[in-house]
Amino acid sequence: MNKSQKFFVGLGDKTIAFFTNVYDMTYLLLQTIKALPRLWFYRRQLIEQIYIFSVKTLPIAAIIAVFIGLGATVQGTYQSSDLLSRAITVNVIFKSTILELCPIVLSLVLAGKLGASLAAEIGSMKISEQIEALETLSLDPVGFLVMPRVVAGLLMLPVITIFANFLAMFSSFFVSAVISEWISPQEFYSGLEMDFKTFEMYFGNLIKPAVYGLMIALVGSHFGLQTSGGARGVGESSTKAVVISAILIVIWDYYLGRLLL
Repeated sequence: MNKSQKFFVGLGDKTIAFFTNVYDMTYLLLQTIKALPRLWFYRRQLIEQIYIFSVKTLPIAAIIAVFIGLGATVQGTYQSSDLLSRAITVNVIFKSTILELCPIVLSLVLAGKLGASLAAEIGSMKISEQIEALETLSLDPVGFLVMPRVVAGLLMLPVITIFANFLAMFSSFFVSAVISEWISPQEFYSGLEMDFKTFEMYFGNLIKPAVYGLMIALVGSHFGLQTSGGARGVGESSTKAVVISAILIVIWDYYLGRLLL
């Protein structure tokens, strides 16, 4: 087999693997939805995952949010012009932070933290045959492992994003109106009110983070369940979960904006 043949064979294998993963993740999502009526039965696992997706992510979310607000303010004030009022610059900082920067940057970081953790945890259970043990106990592995994680990601990532957006705008206000006195508090507030649309708050604080949280939990669980080959397989599953989650997040970021804004 020459090089060109190897290239096309490899390309075909990767294409087949891609669509196979898409099918498997879609099927896993349907199984998760099917397991939702038994949510109360798996409430202990759900509470545990809510704690992981919320309390354990607060410190890193806070650090990211504060510096997103500071960075957006520095860039916004640097690129501002004397031809425009400073309230307009604040409005641009506000909308870019709420609609884009905080949701996607926070989700990408949490995809690395939570996605890898989910894949490694479930992958370790897979290679140690704990998932087969669940089946012998008449417990649904999807309901026990996947569904609580997906629900927790769907519910808690918007909560974390709201917290992060608040911190980001507070840090922006603090550095621009208190530390540097680049703008007065009244003008800063008027910039926040300018062309305010309620849907933008829902879009940046609820819709996008909920989709990203669903993706992180679903992809991490999928690759965890697909783990094989011992400890090396666990590492590969964790890496795939992070990479695929990040790719899906940036793809959905475009399509959500295109469809809803």
